[in-house]
Amino acid sequence: MANLTEISIGVRKTATFIGFLLVVFMILRFFAGLAINYYRATHQPPPAAPNVAFGKLPKPKFIKSANLSSGMTFTLQNIEGRPPETTPSAKVFTMPKKSYTFESGEEAKKLAKTFEFEGEPTVDSVYYYYVKENDPNLTLFVDGTNLNFQLKYNFLTDFNIFKIGQIASTDEAIQNLREYLSYTNLIDESILNGLTTTEILIFDDRLKKLVPASSLSTAHAVRINYFRNDIDGLKVLPDEFYKSYNYAVYMPTTEKDLNNILEISYIFWPIDMNNMATYPVISGEEAYQALTGGAASVINRGDNGSEIVIRKIYLAYYDSSAAQQYLQPIFVFEGDNNFVAYYPAVRPEYLD
Repeated sequence: MANLTEISIGVRKTATFIGFLLVVFMILRFFAGLAINYYRATHQPPPAAPNVAFGKLPKPKFIKSANLSSGMTFTLQNIEGRPPETTPSAKVFTMPKKSYTFESGEEAKKLAKTFEFEGEPTVDSVYYYYVKENDPNLTLFVDGTNLNFQLKYNFLTDFNIFKIGQIASTDEAIQNLREYLSYTNLIDESILNGLTTTEILIFDDRLKKLVPASSLSTAHAVRINYFRNDIDGLKVLPDEFYKSYNYAVYMPTTEKDLNNILEISYIFWPIDMNNMATYPVISGEEAYQALTGGAASVINRGDNGSEIVIRKIYLAYYDSSAAQQYLQPIFVFEGDNNFVAYYPAVRPEYLD
């Protein structure tokens, strides 16, 4: 019969053996994991071919003021040192239109009452024009088919409205506008909750318009731009890149019943995220060749001559202020001194 010493030695040997087996198991498991990951990485199934479900797409129409990139010399100085590698295909979404109905006119009138326009509008087909009865400088335009609207105060007939030093901060302007627009439920939440940018403005008596101010202490107003949220990591960009067509001009107007708002522009085209197709897109190299070949649309030339340094090339979605059937991908070129150009990303054989 084994004594206690022999039993102790046997237990230690067994524990050592079990420990050895565990170490071997962990090592084998580690290398097996590496092998599996390597196999998966080198044996990926080919990506599904683009379904091109919507047929040929209408070519994106950029703003009329955009000139082509011809006559310019471009130098690419981005992080990669070359045009970026991009995905071979991208999603395209439908943008359903709203048609005019009898109720559309009533909805337009309800919207006008939100702004306290009580008088009858001037009607031109599906468009409604309102003038504030007690202040003809304040007007409202409503598109009855989609309830896009523009509220505007004509300050050109009332220069005394401008007072310097009334705005504490741009954050205050954003918050005040957000509270007002949320309370009145005037703007789709997807717009209101997106990215916002600001531009401080001052009234130029010589030019008779609002222009960029040098500092907040000299500013009369703040323009707040509302942009859509990204889709699948891609920016959704409007016609003018830096400026959105969804915006408000904020200025304290204590002596006027304007809710501290000189102007609101709201244009909303819905995106049907559930109705999507995939299309092949050109490469970053092809896009850059289009730019250097003079085929891209220069959205903002910035403070540049004929020689442009390009710092960024990337895919984004083009969200036009004009109604469009589809939300399509584009290539964006950003350069020094605020240069920006756009070019369609979908392969040309799939564009009308």
